[in-house]
Amino acid sequence: MSSVIHNGVLIDAAGAVFPLTESDLIHGYGCYETLKVRGGVLYYPEFHAERLIRSADIIGFSHNLTIHTVVDAMERLVCAEHTADCNIKIMVFGHTTREADWYVLCLPALYPPEGARTGGVACMAFHGERQFPQAKSLSLLLSTVAFRQAEARGCWDALLVNRRGEITEGTRTNVFFALQEEPHQVYTPPACDVLAGITRKTCMEAMEHAGRPVLERTLSLSEILSGKAGLMVSSTSSRLLPVTSLYTGPADREGRSVAVMDVLLQCASVYEEALQQYAMGRPRLV
Repeated sequence: MSSVIHNGVLIDAAGAVFPLTESDLIHGYGCYETLKVRGGVLYYPEFHAERLIRSADIIGFSHNLTIHTVVDAMERLVCAEHTADCNIKIMVFGHTTREADWYVLCLPALYPPEGARTGGVACMAFHGERQFPQAKSLSLLLSTVAFRQAEARGCWDALLVNRRGEITEGTRTNVFFALQEEPHQVYTPPACDVLAGITRKTCMEAMEHAGRPVLERTLSLSEILSGKAGLMVSSTSSRLLPVTSLYTGPADREGRSVAVMDVLLQCASVYEEALQQYAMGRPRLV
């Protein structure tokens, strides 16, 4: 990475430094987005920019962000870095006395483990709830602790369990699920309880277009542990991955087997086709 965007201006990456005395910054007073470039195509930049602005407004700091300026900055950076496959991260740092600073940078592309799209991944349950669940906040202590415990168990992600014993979302994923008693219907936890990811949004749109709408419903941890439901997790980088085992916590050495349900694999297939159609209609920046 040789360049970054700072407040809409392309600068040398070495110039992106922050004073340790900036209390708003070190307290996580801000928000961020991560999106992907694959094959030179920047995926769903308008949706990510819209959510970035919504997160800033929820947290409540002053900014001059617009969808147009954010999308334009991302496109210019991809062209300047000339990288066809990467992740893009946007970070917005709020201030109490002036408008927010915002940065756009390129990161290495993130991919799921080989064979995970059919063979699935393991996840770990973690009891905790994010503050401001509908804002993608820079305050990431809960998510970091949960994810590192899951990673130490060899898991792809930690799935947060709220005070009602319901699985809401992962630290970097959303959740889709199906019930053994309704094997042809796909569900996802209610948007009011989660950070509604862009992959979640666009997958639901693809399923609606295919005549198989995804419904919102709570999912209790006990339904998974008793074998009543199948799970799938979604994110920008990984797209849709079936969950084949779930650990109940960092001390769980065995994990519980989770059934891979056909309807979830079909949902993933519908989304893959939608992504291909999207890429065909977008310009290649590199």
